Amino acid sequence: MSISRAIKPVALPLAGVLVSWAVVFHWLGWSALSSESQGACGGHYDPCPEGLTPVLILAFVFSFAGTFGMAIAVAVNSGSLAKPWIVSLVVVGLAGGVWPGVLGYEWLRGPHLDVAWEAPRDRPSSVRTVGDWMPGPSTLIRARNDGLFAYDTSDGTRRWTLPAPERRSVCTMSRTTPSAIGLVGLGRYEKPCDTVMAVDLSSGRELWTKKIRADGSFTRATDSRLVGAGDTVVALEGKAVVGLGLRDGAARWRSPLDETCEALTVDATPERALVVEQCTGTDGKNTKIRLSALDTRSGARQWRSTLPTESRWETVFMLSADPIVMYVNEDDDRGTDAVISFDGKGRRQAVIPRSGQEDDLNFEVMPYAFSEPFDARPVFRSVVTKGLFISAVGPTEKDDPQHVAAYSLKNGGRVWKTSLGATVAALAQDRAGELDLLAGGDLWRLDPATGEKHGRTPLRGAPVGDILALHRVKSGRYVIVNSNGAKDTPPVFAVK
Repeated sequence: MSISRAIKPVALPLAGVLVSWAVVFHWLGWSALSSESQGACGGHYDPCPEGLTPVLILAFVFSFAGTFGMAIAVAVNSGSLAKPWIVSLVVVGLAGGVWPGVLGYEWLRGPHLDVAWEAPRDRPSSVRTVGDWMPGPSTLIRARNDGLFAYDTSDGTRRWTLPAPERRSVCTMSRTTPSAIGLVGLGRYEKPCDTVMAVDLSSGRELWTKKIRADGSFTRATDSRLVGAGDTVVALEGKAVVGLGLRDGAARWRSPLDETCEALTVDATPERALVVEQCTGTDGKNTKIRLSALDTRSGARQWRSTLPTESRWETVFMLSADPIVMYVNEDDDRGTDAVISFDGKGRRQAVIPRSGQEDDLNFEVMPYAFSEPFDARPVFRSVVTKGLFISAVGPTEKDDPQHVAAYSLKNGGRVWKTSLGATVAALAQDRAGELDLLAGGDLWRLDPATGEKHGRTPLRGAPVGDILALHRVKSGRYVIVNSNGAKDTPPVFAVK
């Protein structure tokens, strides 16, 4: 059956639409593959971003259909239409197909979060992130080794800057910010972290600075050498734990350590300061690690609890002060390498091995390649909440955890385990108690009591680095802090 003269010209713009869709789907699809999955997905890689597989399949379908359709449309019209008319109708189809193609691409990709703003790259390029605070939903404070930088979470503008003194670096930070006051430790190169500075986080104003007798064995950035709780600052010195006034830095108390002991880390509540100590016999042997509780207001000792260790410490973290949860890894390969919980009187409760029969706890974010960790205030893929220790976990033979599991702080038993299907890059808890996870370019919401997944939303083209901190600002908006903000990724950015 012959095609009527009236219908023949319609084939030209229709073929142009198919070609336009092919261009749009190829351009947007391959750009998304590059930005969201580093050019590869599926198979041995992380799963492909949401909706990208049908986009790329349709890109090739439209390419073949458009090419074939264009050839037929031009052939059937070449004897009845002048060349300028043919070109004009094709151009109309090409132009008219762009917007419907973009809408079709967005529909296939589904709901997502876009980058709302990015902070400018760090200068000088030699600086790095050592930690961050978020005292409220409107302000994020990022600590670099050369000072503190506050950002407005609504648009990324820098609110204030507090440079570190000349030749001094930020070497430790408080985990908490009571009364919107942040505490940082400052030290010179290869020297102890011997200066405590209190900062009003609403204005960036330095409240006070005080020298302490810092431990000479800690000369690089490390976590938990000081903490603020209630109206007291608790700091670790070489041979003592000291209490200072939060608002004025005035000395309040001093609790000496035993002669053969050194303090490793501290955390606190307004009522109780928790200090992890390592003690060695006078002969250099019989090493033991213990947890001591002091009254935060007076420094009076409340109790001591000896940990199940026999060798020197390799890694120690206080993961929570209330309830009391810590991680200890001793030097002995056959020694304790576990998360341990205690009750309020220092009695040991759960011991959760780092390496289990099925999975390894992967809460500690390790550096990748040339990336730097948050060492003054580390980022953990773990949360302590409602009687549970919740952590990223993975098979013992792999380093990329793709699951999240919860363990009881009473007996160490596993309560639930949830698969994310991609490497868990970040795990945090928002102010409402829900868990926020970043895995494989997707943001998830999890119920901490059951591990039930809900609220999965893909990120589009987010400049995420190897090591990052995730903060939920409000519903549908997140702020992400990268460890390296000088080169390929911004120091801070937001998605919504």
